Amino acid sequence: MGQTKETQEPPAFRTTTNLVLVDVVVREKNSGKPVTSLNQSSFKVSEDGERQAITVFEEHRSTDTTQASKAPALQPHVFANFPQYSIRSAANVLLIDGLNTRIPDQRYARQQIIRYLRTIPPGTWLAVFTLGSELKMVTGFTTNLDIVIQALGGKAGSAGARAADNHSDDHGAAEPDIGGQASDSAANAINQMFSADRGLQTQIRRDITQDALTGLARFLSTIPGRKNLIWMSGEFPLTFDGPGSDSADNSAKMRELNELMVRARVAVYPVDSRGLMTLPNVNPANDPTDSRRITTLQSLAGDGFSNSAATPSSWAGEHMAMQSLADETGGKAYFDNNAVGQSAVSAIDDGSNYYTLGYVPTNRKFNGAFRKIAVSLEERGYELSYRRGYNAVDQSAARDLKSRPLSPMAGAMLHGGLPLSQIIIEARVLRAGDPALQGTKPKEGPAGTPDRPLKQPVTRYNVDLSIDPHHLDLTELPNARRQAELEVALALYNADGMRVNHSDTGLQLDLTLDKLSSYMKAGIPIHQEIDVPAGRAYLRVGVRDVTSGRIGTVELGLTR
Repeated sequence: MGQTKETQEPPAFRTTTNLVLVDVVVREKNSGKPVTSLNQSSFKVSEDGERQAITVFEEHRSTDTTQASKAPALQPHVFANFPQYSIRSAANVLLIDGLNTRIPDQRYARQQIIRYLRTIPPGTWLAVFTLGSELKMVTGFTTNLDIVIQALGGKAGSAGARAADNHSDDHGAAEPDIGGQASDSAANAINQMFSADRGLQTQIRRDITQDALTGLARFLSTIPGRKNLIWMSGEFPLTFDGPGSDSADNSAKMRELNELMVRARVAVYPVDSRGLMTLPNVNPANDPTDSRRITTLQSLAGDGFSNSAATPSSWAGEHMAMQSLADETGGKAYFDNNAVGQSAVSAIDDGSNYYTLGYVPTNRKFNGAFRKIAVSLEERGYELSYRRGYNAVDQSAARDLKSRPLSPMAGAMLHGGLPLSQIIIEARVLRAGDPALQGTKPKEGPAGTPDRPLKQPVTRYNVDLSIDPHHLDLTELPNARRQAELEVALALYNADGMRVNHSDTGLQLDLTLDKLSSYMKAGIPIHQEIDVPAGRAYLRVGVRDVTSGRIGTVELGLTR
């Protein structure tokens, strides 16, 4: 089952430092086009006015995602997380905000998105969330645009329809939906978004929005690299003043959200779903033949928005809030533009062309204080977007449990999440009693920890893992031995995307060099079992290296 490569030396334990990573988008001032092929020497970075030495320099382009990696052939019923693409760019999240947007503008924005999605470069990772009375995932991260269009209510090709409903083989293990799929509840999520109560008061909508973005930031903090959050909304009720702000609006909850955004490397791209905002009699966005697109002060107020939101004087304030969101996180704001869908696609392209700069701060006192970051270029005529600072917290120090983000493994095991390939794993999934198991008897008692009583009868599934040790950090032990600390998790979801059973196992493996050499060739074997009730289900398998924090996950469909 193993597809690993040989190495001469087993990996050794490595320590980490408080490395600060800054993602920088460079654009031409006149055209706004991304600037590529700059050198490390072109950039200068300072922290609180003191020059810093750049120790990490990477350029990322949107075209990077199109470089396909050929995965090795797998045995029957074996699934793996070999990356489909050599992803060196960003993951993108499209948030369609129905809570803060009039229904006609929601529909218009959705139609625009579907229209322009086909222009996104192949291999671009995209997930879709909606915000109504609560935050909902419509599709997990995927490169299959048919899945996204299908979930948004557009027409998808037959290939995309088949991808959302994978066939099962004779043993009930379906082909894996690597990258996520539109779950059976996707349509319900869209409908709930449209039917969100427009009579909610401004403060209630603000609180819901803040809680939703906090939850989204916690989820995204489990995913490595830059994330572009394209937030499509008719109103942006949050004042984003940055982690170091002492303004009255910068509450403890807002400061927590700011810090989570910074820690998760999330760049926010606010897009005004209303298009060009002017007085109704001079607004080109107002089509007199389509009453749904006529933006009037009365219609805004009638839809539950405050009077201040329905006045021309408020538009400048809202656009300033959008600009602040973008400036503080390294994104870009889009408003006064009727091509809403094109703006969303432009945001994806903008956020996929960037540079990552890393440095170890000369100030080694990590006391939680806010530090300002400044990045500049030798060349003129360019504009830069990057996060403006961070709270200097010692990442290696223990923190109070309440202040920690969502557990990395908990976030990585969410249904439809990004398939992580920091650790390569192969999983052979078979029903108990399959001839390929060669008479292996299932363990006695239940398998897994059900979230609620499982509907009987259940079927036992065997999950035999092969874990590539090349990306594990191994601790050196006396007598020429190595130790690996692993967390192995299984999560079973029903057709509606609700978790129904799971298991989480901690393993400590003490390995001789001979045994490690064997595992380098064939992989570390781990056996797990889980009970599956009748009906369509999704099984997510994950492995975490406790020492380094690296994670590998794979998700597949099951039918019995």
